[in-house]
Amino acid sequence: MKYKVGILSVLVMLFTAAVRAESDPQNFFQNYTRLGDDFNPMVAELYDDSAKIHAYRVYPHGLERNMEFTGAQWKELVKKVMPLAKLQNDNSTFSDIKISEIEGGYKLKANRYSKRKCYTDTGYYMILKKQENGSLAILEEYMETKPLPNC
Repeated sequence: MKYKVGILSVLVMLFTAAVRAESDPQNFFQNYTRLGDDFNPMVAELYDDSAKIHAYRVYPHGLERNMEFTGAQWKELVKKVMPLAKLQNDNSTFSDIKISEIEGGYKLKANRYSKRKCYTDTGYYMILKKQENGSLAILEEYMETKPLPNC
């Protein structure tokens, strides 16, 4: 029994290290999208606890709502809603990806297409911060969302 627990612990540590160890922004984003496409809750581990997540939503009747989460709050939310997202096939594809170097990290801008709700978010961006160990983490993310599908 100790042998099985030991192997599982090593596998978890290796997977967690693989998620966190990416230092190239393009590879980091590919990992981010792969985890999202797989509905893997480990995608939450790519966020810095102090990150700022901004979600802007416009409702059909004109109401606008800005929502903001910390990285720690977002991690908990992602872990809770990932099973529902998988059931609804609620994920995104990204196009027109542009990465620029900024002080202390990178800014990634892209068009984010919601497969479930059939709309494109042209304002999407994320800021990646270099960690002390050389890896990257999401420090800020902005997305525009819609409550109802366009399809």
